[in-house]
Amino acid sequence: MKNSPIYKEHRIHTARLPSGRWLGTIVNLRKEKRITKDSLTAAATRIWGEYHSEAEAIEAAKRYIDAENGPRQG
Repeated sequence: MKNSPIYKEHRIHTARLPSGRWLGTIVNLRKEKRITKDSLTAAATRIWGEYHSEAEAIEAAKRYIDAENGPRQG
């Protein structure tokens, strides 16, 4: 597994689709997690959208984390 970045207690995973676009998923590393409409499991959440680059998918994941959890040190 490639090193996945950690941002504000979340590991960000990306995957490349056959079309060449990128998807993002975040895994909450904390024990507690609020379930949202985007939750795949109690810890994993899909970031909706397809992105032109892996960097764009990572930035989208960071924006999602910030929106869900508010700004914190990280």
